[in-house]
Amino acid sequence: VRLPQLATEVAACTKCGLSTTRTQTVFARGNPEARLCFVGEAPGADEDAQGLPFVGRAGQLLDKMIGAMGLDPAKDVYVCNILKCRPPGNRRPEPEEMAACFPYLNEQLALVRPRVIVALGNTAVAALLETKLGITKLRGQWKLYRSVLVMPTYHPSYLLRPSPQQIEAKRHAWEDLQL
Repeated sequence: VRLPQLATEVAACTKCGLSTTRTQTVFARGNPEARLCFVGEAPGADEDAQGLPFVGRAGQLLDKMIGAMGLDPAKDVYVCNILKCRPPGNRRPEPEEMAACFPYLNEQLALVRPRVIVALGNTAVAALLETKLGITKLRGQWKLYRSVLVMPTYHPSYLLRPSPQQIEAKRHAWEDLQL
């Protein structure tokens, strides 16, 4: 299977209830030849409308972060999500939705063959690393997913949420990306 075939397969998927509420599937953006891959949780409303991951406010911040790394978001990275369909109301994905969609991500990553994956947020970290540990315990530490290096860090949407920890979280995320 090649990426365009996999994207077509995903677009026709009805393995979970999200297939009935989505506008369209959200497969990936960026360069499939890139050595660096960012993996998030699931599409939001903007992503569901446009069919591309990380195009809303969190995506704009992600692109700024990638740019600050000296990289071009269109050429130097590949961006995708664990889930390919938007959960209604941007709720957290259910375990059965994750289980239905995860084989697609496994295949997608096997085809892209990144050298490094940045796992954005708790859901992506939990799925890729098969762990219950939270992002605050795991961020900044190199882990492995099928012999690929993984750097867990905060999801850009978390960094946009006003909180007493926001400045520190942004600093931590930047430190993680520099690694």
